[in-house]
Amino acid sequence: MEAELPSGIVPDSGVTGRDDSGIPERDAGPSEDRDAGTSGDTDAGAADAGTPDAGAADAGATDAGRGDAGAADAGRTDAGSTGSTDAGGSTDAGAPIPADGGTQVTGTMPARLTLAGSPYRVVGNAQYVVTIPAGQTTTVDPGVVIDFKGNPDVTRADVGEGAQDVMNHQNGRVELRVYGRILVQGTAQAPVTLTSTNPYGWWGINFFGEASKGTGHPSFVHMVFEKVRKNEYNGDRDRTRGALWAYYPGPVTIQHSLFRDNEASGKCGALDLMFTDGSVVTDTVFENNRTLDIDRFATGNGATSGGGAMCVTHGRNSVVRGNTFRNNTLSAFRGTQSNALVARTYEVWPNGANHYDLGGGGALHYFQPDNDLIENNLFENNAAVGGPGAALYLEDVPNAGVTLKGNQFLGNKAGAGGVIVCNRGGGSGIELVLGAGNTFSNNTVNGAAAPQVSGDCAH
Repeated sequence: MEAELPSGIVPDSGVTGRDDSGIPERDAGPSEDRDAGTSGDTDAGAADAGTPDAGAADAGATDAGRGDAGAADAGRTDAGSTGSTDAGGSTDAGAPIPADGGTQVTGTMPARLTLAGSPYRVVGNAQYVVTIPAGQTTTVDPGVVIDFKGNPDVTRADVGEGAQDVMNHQNGRVELRVYGRILVQGTAQAPVTLTSTNPYGWWGINFFGEASKGTGHPSFVHMVFEKVRKNEYNGDRDRTRGALWAYYPGPVTIQHSLFRDNEASGKCGALDLMFTDGSVVTDTVFENNRTLDIDRFATGNGATSGGGAMCVTHGRNSVVRGNTFRNNTLSAFRGTQSNALVARTYEVWPNGANHYDLGGGGALHYFQPDNDLIENNLFENNAAVGGPGAALYLEDVPNAGVTLKGNQFLGNKAGAGGVIVCNRGGGSGIELVLGAGNTFSNNTVNGAAAPQVSGDCAH
């Protein structure tokens, strides 16, 4: 059941003793809008389409350099023992990066990243952006380390309140924008590592719909992906969801990889598959990823967030199989971009306060799923403490929804609903088909035994 890590990947020992957690999301956008957008349309064509943008002015930046990337048990094949809990502030060093040598990258990624040129120290251009241009395929060879360092010399005084123009509102964090094709080709013995020595992390990898269609589809195999910090609202860069934001009109392949210690403001701590078709995520570990505050749709009485580790947003025909989701946390608060955040618990609709809450899912969130499969995964110790869906939340199902087979749900926690929560929204499809072999053990809602399934789910 548990995803096997490549031998070169160091398991994570846990992070941060957070006790705040998920309030769900208004990710909406009409169900009929399922296009991938145009090359200039990063909002996917819907009224809001779940396109990310938010976060608070501060959003936890004080822990932006918190490392949680590797324990001493480097030879183990799992991401931690099955009985492990969050280590509550462990600060191990992460992937080792040589102090000297390597190759500096500024505006454009090379077409090939080789072990001889590693580590690649990505600074970006004057706006801390590096691109894979249209027409180029960038191939990353086994064992390569990519350090998205940006400007690590920035100080807290530079990025605190009153200094929001410094570093283009993103604290020197560099972003990779993909307009061509990327192939990450690690091996079990020599995984590719995408990390950052910047104490404020990096801004992740972002795709842009039709504008990101290259000569073939993106693929990430035997990869470590860590230390993204999309955790402060950024007026110039509104992609504050999904450390790897795969807004892509085709299949994305992720296999034998590790996503750990990534943080996003709006949704999808590690990964968002947006408008993809036929994506496959297999034999991968998602560990200690988290969402931290709000996205731009959390105005007035709304509260938004979803997917402590991963989202499938407006996607179809995806397969999530043989993965481990462990110690991921969904956190969100009521508030707006300009107001101070106000914590409150999730509330079902309708309610006297007229609060409208959607989203949820300590590990996974699906918005408008369509013929998706979740099979043979382990969900362990994920949390949506202030909201619904200790492990999984399904929202607004227009057609055929999600099928679950052979999954284990162990020790997940929520503040409302059950382990799996469905919200039909404006859709009319069957949200959930529970196949054979799913098991549930020691899952709780506010300390009491959690229902396996709640909400609008049809069995």
